[in-house]
Amino acid sequence: MRRQIEPLWRRYFQSKDPELRNRLMEKYLGVVHYVVSKLFKAIPSYVERDDLVNIGVIGLGEALDRYNPYFGIKFETYAIPRVKGAIIDELRKQDWVPRSLRSKSNQIRKVLEGLEQTFRGEVVSQQVAHHLGISETEYQHWQSQVNATSLVSLDKPNPNYDEHNLYDIVEDESSTNALEGMENEELKKILVKVIKKLPEKARLAITLYYFEHLTFKEIGKILNVSESRISQIHSETTERMRKMILEELNV
Repeated sequence: MRRQIEPLWRRYFQSKDPELRNRLMEKYLGVVHYVVSKLFKAIPSYVERDDLVNIGVIGLGEALDRYNPYFGIKFETYAIPRVKGAIIDELRKQDWVPRSLRSKSNQIRKVLEGLEQTFRGEVVSQQVAHHLGISETEYQHWQSQVNATSLVSLDKPNPNYDEHNLYDIVEDESSTNALEGMENEELKKILVKVIKKLPEKARLAITLYYFEHLTFKEIGKILNVSESRISQIHSETTERMRKMILEELNV
């Protein structure tokens, strides 16, 4: 059944009246605070929360201007990744991630993409390290450094404004925002489909981490591998999932 369009949205979409736009901005300001509450714990201490809110409001406005209520998806579903993208893009402009670390992250990503296309399956750390020209121990150290700075993988924005990204599937118990309970059934179905396509070890690690809330150390014991190996699997798998989700969304 086709979703009914709210009268306020219908009127704004037809008229682009600034007064109606302001009413919609006020109505959905909670989306910005929801996103900021999710990201705030993962950013440098010198970044002010109010600054993130101000940036997020700009992202909210851009999402509102681009949103088509006749697409059949909730505005919140459409806006959340765009507000996140605006905030993360601004943080990147401030260059708080060292260039050397960003370079390592890019090198790892490119090698992983190449190996995945070649082998069509799970890529082991020895292969990645070999193609990077470093030892496996050093590669794991790189992974630890990259993971330590992660707004990453699950929250990674895309250069194309209209691309979707996998947002929070981890519950933030500190957040009391009413949007916390908002369900995104479409994305959940895609997520389940993507997880089922993962190699067994990667699928189990992701499930235990995000749905059973186990630590890397606890997961390592279950899978009989080191904690650093689980950290590596997590980083590589979330990047792979991001690409698979984009393919499912046909973007």
